[in-house]
Amino acid sequence: MESEELLRVARETIDKVTFCFAVTVAADGTANARVVQPGKLAADWSVRFMTMRRCGKVRELETTGRLTLGYLYEPEDAHVTLLGPARIIDDVEVKRSVWSPATEKWFAGGPEDPEALIIELTTKRIELWSARRNVMPEPKGFSCAVLERDGEGWRVSTT
Repeated sequence: MESEELLRVARETIDKVTFCFAVTVAADGTANARVVQPGKLAADWSVRFMTMRRCGKVRELETTGRLTLGYLYEPEDAHVTLLGPARIIDDVEVKRSVWSPATEKWFAGGPEDPEALIIELTTKRIELWSARRNVMPEPKGFSCAVLERDGEGWRVSTT
């Protein structure tokens, strides 16, 4: 498949998923996965989610600056993994722009709550696998299609 078709399949898969795993790396090299509820995937393949300042993923992101988001959509036997640098946003105006009634459950202090932060992933690599859509590079079923950012576009990678 060409990169545009793979990007379409990846976006369609992600759009169907409510929760995903946010994976960060601890100082000792341990991978830590936590369930998060990401916002809508942006046109530029960035994605944001809210978290609390005192969460371990914040400390780990401050150290590594790297994040992986893993989306699983079982009805189509599909998964998409987004990888890249992440930044921590503590700007009240930005928090207001993404605030929703559901967010109040976790941050009663509203966007001004000093514990509320936004994590933003800038996707540089996409890994995709979908049995239903036959996105299963060789060896069939044991490999993901991989897209890597190439300037402003994307290229299919063989690594």
